[in-house]
Amino acid sequence: MIKTGLMLFLLCSAFGVQAQEEKKIYKYTDENGVTHYTETKPSEEYKEADLPELSVVPSRPVNNSSENVRTSGSEKDQEDDPEVVREFQLLEPVKEQNLWGTGGKLTAKVSPLTAAQKASHQVQFIIDGEKQKPADASTQVFENIYRGEHTVQGLLVNRYNQKVIKRTEKITFFMHQNSKK
Repeated sequence: MIKTGLMLFLLCSAFGVQAQEEKKIYKYTDENGVTHYTETKPSEEYKEADLPELSVVPSRPVNNSSENVRTSGSEKDQEDDPEVVREFQLLEPVKEQNLWGTGGKLTAKVSPLTAAQKASHQVQFIIDGEKQKPADASTQVFENIYRGEHTVQGLLVNRYNQKVIKRTEKITFFMHQNSKK
């Protein structure tokens, strides 16, 4: 009796799945040219839709390649990766530098990036605590840096998600003006 009940249950389940997979879809195009689809046939205007067989692709976890961060592999693999930036430092201005006669312009420079590194990274500067727009160049010129004490820091940011990859040391420099004679 139990075996018969179990067999009947399995048989009904199999037919239920098959019936579910063979659902009919009906469609109707109204006077405005809008096509409507439904699983139930509300009126005779709806005709069975001739749709291609549904193909289902199983999902897989997304591998976020824009991160450019390796969680596995040896250090040797990362050393050989042309996109990995191993050295990132501020080259100009230097710590405690006095700048004269620049006309209020500051040239900031970080370690140069290779073409492969530029493809996935950008350089962003922070001047006096204010983030500047990220750029592709390792050297940038900023205007209207007035006389006085200032700070600058370079950031290496991921081009795709704007996450900071590396930071330079924050340095202080001094902007001066030429005196008139």
